[in-house]
Amino acid sequence: MTFLAEIRFGPAGYPSAAKGRVSRVFSLLKEANLSALEYAAVYGLRMGPAKAEVIGHLAKESGISMSMHAAYYISLLSRQQEVRERSKGRLLKALQFAPMMHVKRIVFHPGGYSGLSQEEAYAVVRDSVEEVWEKGGHLGDGAILMVETAGKKGAFGSVDELIRLCQDVDGCLPVIDWAHLYARSMGRINDRESYLEIIGRFEDQLGNRFVDNMHFHVSGITYTKRGEKSHRPLDGEWGPDILPLVQIVKEVGYTPTFISETPNSLKGALYTKHLYEALE
Repeated sequence: MTFLAEIRFGPAGYPSAAKGRVSRVFSLLKEANLSALEYAAVYGLRMGPAKAEVIGHLAKESGISMSMHAAYYISLLSRQQEVRERSKGRLLKALQFAPMMHVKRIVFHPGGYSGLSQEEAYAVVRDSVEEVWEKGGHLGDGAILMVETAGKKGAFGSVDELIRLCQDVDGCLPVIDWAHLYARSMGRINDRESYLEIIGRFEDQLGNRFVDNMHFHVSGITYTKRGEKSHRPLDGEWGPDILPLVQIVKEVGYTPTFISETPNSLKGALYTKHLYEALE
């Protein structure tokens, strides 16, 4: 099974060597032969349309596939209604800016359960994402909302929750953060069998919508009994082991975008790319 899309590798956020210079960001990625970038709007979209257009132009000119990680402090499940409304507003703004920035995938976390049962939380998240999509889906010019697997057990973002949400809401697809699943499962999701199980569940339930838009986050990670603690490099000292995952991708012919969320995300992206190329 071979798909028409192209496998891509890239960092989360600007490489530190670019020193914040936008043009240098894209020249560094080209020099490294990387083809993806996840723009880190993790503290909000703090720019105007003019800067967004510059980023989009450089991305298109450089052949870089753009995604965006929306603000960390999005909380669709907050106890405070005004926080929920501001969170929906941030997703709407991301959709509005996506065409300017050449962004096709907007990654976000719905937030912690805030004392709600999982079923109550699901209904709130579903209704919120549905509302955002109905109001702003047309603004994104093909951009989709991508909900990420959560690393903390107290946060919305299990595999089952993501599958159900993406079945129920148009314009919503999953991001598999393999380090988060490793932490959430207390290290269980870390080998060929468990990777195949997870990918198979998404593919069986979401079909080609998932396969054609595979988006993976990779890094090392530490965890506690509550789940995720902190991201680490991909150097073998910390799990998960992503080699079996890369082997599966190669063998089946999947074409995901791999985004590195390691502390040095450029190095992590190159490490992942080199693993894949070594299999050739």
